[in-house]
Amino acid sequence: MSAPERERSAGAGLARADMRAQFAWYIVVGGLSFLTDLTVFVGLLWLGMPVLGALVIGFLIGTLTNYVLSRVLAFTGGRFHLSGEILRLFTVALVGLALTALLVGLLMGAGMSAVAAKIVATPIALIWNYAARRLFVFHPQMPIAIWRMTDRTLARMKRSDRDRTTR
Repeated sequence: MSAPERERSAGAGLARADMRAQFAWYIVVGGLSFLTDLTVFVGLLWLGMPVLGALVIGFLIGTLTNYVLSRVLAFTGGRFHLSGEILRLFTVALVGLALTALLVGLLMGAGMSAVAAKIVATPIALIWNYAARRLFVFHPQMPIAIWRMTDRTLARMKRSDRDRTTR
């Protein structure tokens, strides 16, 4: 039996490395991380901090949130020693920060508010962050518990759809 066959459950037959399912979980991870980042960013702006400082601090807290949630919901960790994984994560995140800062600056220069510019820049950074974490930081597979739950849920949805169409 090949490795991909061993990584299928009795549910919908979803592979652990299925990018669509994993990206869906990463959207949850990214959304929660973004809300953390944005809350810190807006709070620091409200306290009078300059945009760049608020952007960096929000980013750092959002990245830590993303790391924890990524390991729980989207990716299997342990591809590298913990220090190497964290170093790679922050390298990827710094590229994401530079991309976000560049886009926020350009959009603010075009007349957008800092918050609106951050909201527009975030989906672009999300795609970079997912792909780079999958390629350079974590194993490409979902954590086993999340994969099994997703696989079973998809199997139930397929059965439900089949039942509706046969009525």
